[in-house]
Amino acid sequence: MNLRQLRSLVAIGDHGSFAAAGKMIGLSPSALSLQVKSLEEELGEELFDRALRPPVPTRSGRRLIERARQILQQIDELSGVADEERITGRLTVGAVPTTLSGIVPRALGELRDRHPDLAITVVNGSSSVLADQTFKRELDVAVITQPPQKLAGLVWRQVAEERFLVIAPENSEGATDRELLTRNPFIWFNRQTWAGQQIERHLNQKNMQVDASMEIDSLDAIRSMVSAGLGVSIIPECIGAEPLPANVRVVPFGQPPSYRTIGLVHRQQNANELLVATFYDALVGLANRLAEA
Repeated sequence: MNLRQLRSLVAIGDHGSFAAAGKMIGLSPSALSLQVKSLEEELGEELFDRALRPPVPTRSGRRLIERARQILQQIDELSGVADEERITGRLTVGAVPTTLSGIVPRALGELRDRHPDLAITVVNGSSSVLADQTFKRELDVAVITQPPQKLAGLVWRQVAEERFLVIAPENSEGATDRELLTRNPFIWFNRQTWAGQQIERHLNQKNMQVDASMEIDSLDAIRSMVSAGLGVSIIPECIGAEPLPANVRVVPFGQPPSYRTIGLVHRQQNANELLVATFYDALVGLANRLAEA
């Protein structure tokens, strides 16, 4: 038994098939199958039920995958202790689109500058989808809006709070947040997202009735719509994002202002724990510096 076999075994467990695992670690499905067969012969146990397509881990296979994951995590941690300045490996990051126009690219850029041997893959999606992908080990970590309730099997770590803002065309009727929201056409930020649902809850709590004209899941598109004079909206003040257009008015939503919280989720047992911790430190450090600027 060797480390290459253990990494292959964990990859199959994470990605659900020999083919998908092979794409991630650069081996053909037949090469992976040979490695697994060699392990099975050495241990005298069947690790995968090949009567199913794709093959699924047996009870012994599941136990070995989890044990291999723990061993690899300990090895990665030892490597970090041996050379604290050198971080290597691959980190697969999920991020909601609102953070991809602000803090996430800048944090990843700083991370790559400090650790050029670190390979980073980024995917985007809604908070709920990214949390599910993280739970299924398709992602190492995800930057999302704070979940409305505790997520089983996942760890939540806060990064920053972002104010909700009312944005409106410069010639909109009204001065306060209530006047702007109730006297002008309203553009919803997609209510299928956790941030959109949070905005809707705040409106209901404040007993504000809006005249919805459209619902959009892109903050950039909402900004453009508001800039073009098509309505008002509520959006989070995304840390590190580009300034709003000059012809857009900005008013805090609520007194005191309402906020959303962004942070990381990752599995409780994560083979890439050192990489996740390094990414988290980069995000928090950047958020703090931007807040002080």
